Amino acid sequence: MTEENLQTPASEQLASVQARFGAALLDAALLVVTLAIGWIVWSLYTWQTGQSPAKRILKQVVVDASTGERFTWARMALREFAVKGLAGQLLSGATNGITFVIDSLFIFRSDRRTVHDLIVGSKVIQL
Repeated sequence: MTEENLQTPASEQLASVQARFGAALLDAALLVVTLAIGWIVWSLYTWQTGQSPAKRILKQVVVDASTGERFTWARMALREFAVKGLAGQLLSGATNGITFVIDSLFIFRSDRRTVHDLIVGSKVIQL
């Protein structure tokens, strides 16, 4: 992958490390406050626009890293439920949280893409 492929077009601004961290914390808080049920229902609605509930509030969107197109509902379900949720939690549990830490540290790359972003081909931009 060349440095040119990692560049973000001028019309898109990558979400900052702090913004992504804030979205993760807000999603966790919303999950707890709504007893998970509200967060799940809200997620099923917001995934159609390439967002999680926290990303919707914080004006962030998940887009295809190659094309810049918003993620569809199906791709968001794959990203959030299958990769981050099931696979991420299973691996994190099996490694005593090491995979979670590694995934989180990838945010400091120049393209700000975590391991789960790399797996599904996404990046997060700020609107």
